[in-house]
Amino acid sequence: MNATTSETKNAGRPRDRRIDEAVLAATRELLLSEGYAGLSLAAVATRAGTSTPAIYRRWPTKVHLVHEAAFPAELAQGEPATGDLRSDIQAIVRATAALFSDPVVRAALPGLVGDLHPHPVLHQELMARLWTAHIDQLQQQLDAAAGSEVARAAVRAEHVLGVIGGSALLGVLTPNGQELDDAWVNAITTLVLEGITP
Repeated sequence: MNATTSETKNAGRPRDRRIDEAVLAATRELLLSEGYAGLSLAAVATRAGTSTPAIYRRWPTKVHLVHEAAFPAELAQGEPATGDLRSDIQAIVRATAALFSDPVVRAALPGLVGDLHPHPVLHQELMARLWTAHIDQLQQQLDAAAGSEVARAAVRAEHVLGVIGGSALLGVLTPNGQELDDAWVNAITTLVLEGITP
C-alpha cells in the first residue's frame, strides 16, 4: 500500500514510476545487507539516487515502504485452480514456501510484524495479501471437492490457510530459520490433505 495522505497534496502531478522502482529495489538490497533494524530511509534514498522527502511523499513510514518492498500487491492474485484438490493444495503450500523462503521476506518479516501494531490499516492490507484474498477461491475448491466426496464437508478455507501460513511463519521466526524445502512442502501438504479428506 502506498501513501495516500501525502500524495493528496500533490494530486494532479503523476508519480515517476522509475523513482518508485528504484526505491523499492534499494529497500530490498538494504534489507539483505543491513537487516530491518539497520535500514534507514536516508540510506534508501542515497542508494536509489533520490531524496528522503521524495520517499515520504510515497510511503509515510519505513513500515509502509518495507511492506510494499517485501509483500507486493501481486501476492493477492493467488494460485490458479486446477480442479484437482491434491495439486491445488500442494501449489498453495509450494507458493507459501517460496514466499517465506525469499531472503527479503525473511529479513523484513520479524521487524515488520513488531512495527505493524500502530498501523492497523496496513496490517489489514498485509493480511489481505497473504491470507484473506485467497479464502473465497479456496473455499470454492473445498466445497466442490466436498460435493464430489473428495473432501470432508464443512472444511473452512481460513483454517486450511492458517495451517499452511502459520507453519511457514513459524519456520521464518524460529531461531536460525527452518528450511521450507521440498520435504517441508510434502509434509505440510500431507498434513493438510489428511485433515480435510474423508
